[in-house]
Amino acid sequence: MSKTDLSDFARRGGKIIMLHGMADQIIPVQATEQYFDAVVKTMGREAVAQFFKFYELPGTAHGGNGTAFTPTWDVLGALDAWITQGTPPASPIVTDIYAKPGRTRPLCEYPSWPKYNGTGDLATASSFTCAQ
Repeated sequence: MSKTDLSDFARRGGKIIMLHGMADQIIPVQATEQYFDAVVKTMGREAVAQFFKFYELPGTAHGGNGTAFTPTWDVLGALDAWITQGTPPASPIVTDIYAKPGRTRPLCEYPSWPKYNGTGDLATASSFTCAQ
């Protein structure tokens, strides 16, 4: 297992935004979940929330591509804002650029996931809520 005590990294102001496609055919998403859970177990959820965000991308394969959903999001801009302005990502939205261009979904922090509200446009992020 990789290092799970990231205290030195966090103390120096390091930030992590980690994304993993749930349809990844090369690296199982469960491996990333296990790593993140181990970091939380080592450091505590509150400490981890200050520097580490983990999002799972339904329908997305390895490398961010997917036949069901190929997301785009300005993750570098989000990371820059978090580091330079102290503003962590808040309710980010991803946009599909391949299967159904323009379709949007909320990015939900693990362990939550985008659940359809039961009404509204299936192609619109506002029709989904991050659920556990």
